Amino acid sequence: MSIPEKLVGLIGNWSGINHLHIPWMTENPIQESQSEAFIAFSAQEKFLKIEYHWTFDNTKQDGLILLSKEKNGNLIKAFWIDSWHMGDKFMICEGVETDNTISLKGFYAVPDHPDWGWRTTIESENDNSFKITMYNISPEGKEDLAVEINYQRK
Repeated sequence: MSIPEKLVGLIGNWSGINHLHIPWMTENPIQESQSEAFIAFSAQEKFLKIEYHWTFDNTKQDGLILLSKEKNGNLIKAFWIDSWHMGDKFMICEGVETDNTISLKGFYAVPDHPDWGWRTTIESENDNSFKITMYNISPEGKEDLAVEINYQRK
């Protein structure tokens, strides 16, 4: 495994604003909170970890994306946990790298329904800012924006 080259320049500390899209809450469907992130190598530089935290309802939340790219291919694999979105479960995701974007997709179970999808993009045009965007995907394939986080280097 190896690190997607576009992400190596992002190693360091970051701060930004988390936009959580929760359309079922009619009073405040987009909730903002401060977010901090730390990006570093892991497992002898074979993986990259993105640790982040944010707040929902005055409660600190945190998450981790651990990813790597196959040495002889384009497939990127990731492990994702998030205290609010995933609870005590984790999601395995796969994806690809294009120009300035990593796009990952995984699935999660919904009781008495087909699995739903979750797509995460990590975009970076330079080494001083990056964006994480997450989409919830219905079993029919409809994508809804779930999370946007714009980070600036500290």
